[in-house]
Amino acid sequence: MSAIDKPWMDTSKTREQRTALLVEAMTIEEKIAQMVQISYSLVTEAEADQWALRGAGSFLHTLGNNARRLQRLACQTRLGIPVIFGIDAIHGHAIHNGATVFPSQLALAAGWNLELAEKMAEVTAKEVAAEGLHWTFSPVFCLGRDSRWGRIDETFGEDPLLAGRMGAAFVRGYQGDDPAHPERIIACAKHYIAYGESTGGRDSYDTSVSMRTVRDIFLPPFKEAIQAGCHTVMAGYESVDRVPCSASKKLLTDVLKKELGFEGFVVTDWSNLTSLIKRQHLADNFRDASKIAIEAGNDMIMTSPEFYDAALSLVRDGTIPLSLIDESVRRIISVKFAAGIFDTPEKVKTLSIEHDPASAQSAQVFNAPAHQVTNLECARESIVLLKNEQVNNQTVLPICGKTKAPSRAVPQALLRKVSKIAVIGPNADSVRAQYGDWTYFTHPVPHLDAVPSLRVCTMLEGIKECAEQEGISVTYDKGCDIFDPAKQTIRRACRLAAKSDIVFVAVGDTLIQTGETHDRANLALSGAQNELVEALSLICRKKSIPLVSILVNSKPLEFARVVSASDAIIETFNSGTLGGRAAAEMIFGYQVPRGRLPISFPYTTGQLPVYYNQLPGWHEGSYFDCPQEPLFAFGEGLTYTQFRYDSIHLSRDKAHAGETIDVQVTLTNVGNCDAVETVQVYVTDRVASIVTPVRSLKAFGKIALTAGQTATITLALETNSLSLVTPDEQTILESGEFDIQAGHDSRSSSLISTVLTIL
Repeated sequence: MSAIDKPWMDTSKTREQRTALLVEAMTIEEKIAQMVQISYSLVTEAEADQWALRGAGSFLHTLGNNARRLQRLACQTRLGIPVIFGIDAIHGHAIHNGATVFPSQLALAAGWNLELAEKMAEVTAKEVAAEGLHWTFSPVFCLGRDSRWGRIDETFGEDPLLAGRMGAAFVRGYQGDDPAHPERIIACAKHYIAYGESTGGRDSYDTSVSMRTVRDIFLPPFKEAIQAGCHTVMAGYESVDRVPCSASKKLLTDVLKKELGFEGFVVTDWSNLTSLIKRQHLADNFRDASKIAIEAGNDMIMTSPEFYDAALSLVRDGTIPLSLIDESVRRIISVKFAAGIFDTPEKVKTLSIEHDPASAQSAQVFNAPAHQVTNLECARESIVLLKNEQVNNQTVLPICGKTKAPSRAVPQALLRKVSKIAVIGPNADSVRAQYGDWTYFTHPVPHLDAVPSLRVCTMLEGIKECAEQEGISVTYDKGCDIFDPAKQTIRRACRLAAKSDIVFVAVGDTLIQTGETHDRANLALSGAQNELVEALSLICRKKSIPLVSILVNSKPLEFARVVSASDAIIETFNSGTLGGRAAAEMIFGYQVPRGRLPISFPYTTGQLPVYYNQLPGWHEGSYFDCPQEPLFAFGEGLTYTQFRYDSIHLSRDKAHAGETIDVQVTLTNVGNCDAVETVQVYVTDRVASIVTPVRSLKAFGKIALTAGQTATITLALETNSLSLVTPDEQTILESGEFDIQAGHDSRSSSLISTVLTIL
C-alpha cells in the first residue's frame, strides 16, 4: 500500500476516525495477530522477526537494538502497523542494567507522597522511552494484606485509598497529559483484581472473596486508575469465586469495561491462556481456552502464541463472531494511536543501531543527574523510623562526629556524639537485598551473578560516606549468612561491637526469598539473624552501647525478637540504588525521618492477617499466645520530634450524600526539631446493615511544622466515601452516625475524633 492508501495516517482525523479506518482495512489474520503479544526472552531472533512480519501486536522484554529492528520489520508489513513494546518497569526501568533503580512500590508508599510518586513515574517513563519502548506493566494496584505472598514488595501496601491514590499518581507520571509525548509511556493497571488476596499468600491461586468484597475493597483502586486515564489493564491469574479472572466476563466486560467505562484494552498476565488449560483446567486445548478468553473480554494475549491459530479457526468456522475480535482490535489500535506510535514508531531515537548519530543520547538519559536527585528524594521519603529509645539518658538517633557537618536538619542538642561505628549484618552491604525483585538480577531471565554497571550505595557505604566527613571510624563484619545458620562470625562481630560507640546491624531477607513465585510459609528471619542481633544486644546493653537495627526487607517479616533486642529500628524495605545514602542522612541528622508504614507488621506469621481495617466481632479479640495488635501498625512512623493532636472540627456535623465535608485538624509540634507530619483521617461507621471495618482511611495530607508551631490542616472528606456495598453488590450510603478520627497512625490510641451524622 502507498501512503495514499492509508487514510488512517491523516493526523487531522480524530483518534476514533483513524482507528475505524484501519480496522476496516485489516484482514482477519492481521486483526488476530494484533491480539498476540510475544515475549522476546522465549523466542529466537528469527522467530521474533517472523512474528513481527506476521503483524504481532506487541512484544515484551525487548531491549536495545532488538526493539528497533522489530519495529522496522513491523512497519514494512502490508498495513505498516507498528508494535507496542511493553516492559516491567516496576520501580524504575530496572531491567536495564544502568538505568535508575528506584525504591520499590512498597517502599515509596511509605512516603505517602503523591507528588513524588508522580515524579518517580515521570523519570521512569523518560528512561523507558529512551530504550525505544512505549508501555510499562505498572503500577500495581493489588493490596498487600498477607505478607506470605511473594509480591508484597510490588504493592503500595494494605489500604485501598493509599494504593489507589499512589497508583493514580504513577499513571499521571507515566502518561502525562499526552502519552504520545516522546518522554511519556502507556501505563498498565494490574493485577485486576484481588490478585494479592490469594488463599495462604499463594501466588496466582484462588482468591476466596465475594463479589461484594471485590467491589468494596479491591475495585476502588482500579477506579482511581481509570479516572486517571490509564490506557491498559492487566488481568490477573487468580480466580474469584473459582472463576479465573481471564475467564470472567462479569469482571472484565460487565464491570471493568461497561460499568467503569474503561476504554483501553485488557492484556492477560504471563501465559494466562495457557494456565486455563494446564493449571486451572477450564479447557483441555487452546481452541477452547481461546474461546473462553475472547468471550470474557481479554483483548491481548501475553506469551501464549498458540492463541493465533486457535482464534483464527474459531472465527473462520463461526464459533466466535468477528465482532468480538473487531472490538478487541479497535481497543488495541486506539491505544497505539493515543501513544503516538503510528506517527513516531521508534518513540525516541536513542538506540545504538548501525551508525545512528543519535545513539549517544541514551547515555544521557539513563540515570541522568536529575534522575538521581529524584531517586534520592524517593529513598529519603521511604525510610521509616520505628523505634528510637534512650541510652544513657539520650535518644539513640541522630548521631554526629567530631567534625561539624556542612548542614544539619536537627538541632545540635539532639545529636549523639560518637567516634567509632560498627556496621554488621548480612544485608549491610547486599545490593540484591536492597534492590528486591524486578531488576536485571531477575528479569527477563535470572542473572543473580550480574554486576551492576552503576555504583550502588548500600547501608554500609552510606554510613561510611557520612562517617568519613564527620571524622568517625567505621568497622564492618557480615556477622552471619542470610541462609545458613552455620556460616557465622557472630563472636567476631560482637568483638567489633564492644569496641564501638554505636552499632548498626542490617537484617531482613534477600532476592531469592521474595518476588513472583517466591511465597513464604514462614516469615521468621532466616539463618542466624535473630541470634546475631540478640548476641549483639547482650554486649551492647552490658556496655551501654546503642544498638540500631536496619531492616532491609521486601515486606513485613517476624521482627519481634529484633525489635525487643534493639534500641532503635529503621525500616528501609527495598530502597534502590541510593537507599544507603538516604538511610545514613537520616541517621546523621542531615534529614529528618518522615516515612510512615503503608503496611502492618505481625508479631508472628500465624497472626496474619493483621491489616488495620479488620472487621469487629472476634470473640475475646486476641489469640491466646499472641497480642491482638500488630507489632507495627499501618501509618506508624517516628521522627525527631513529637506531635500533639489538639482538636478536630468538621465544616458541618450533618450532611447528605454527594457532599464534601472539610475536616480541620489542629496539631502542635511539641518537640525541638522542625519536621513533617502525615495527618491521617479514619472513619468508623457506628451502626450499619452489614459488618463494617473498625476504621478505614478516608483522607490524608502532609504538613510541615517548625519546633513549637501550632497549625491547622484541612482535608476534604467526601460523604460518598462512607458508602458500603451490600450483599447484592449495591453501593449505598446509609444514614447514621460516623466517627471521624484523625491522628498519627491507625492505632485507636493515636486518634482524636468527632461525629458526623449522615441524613
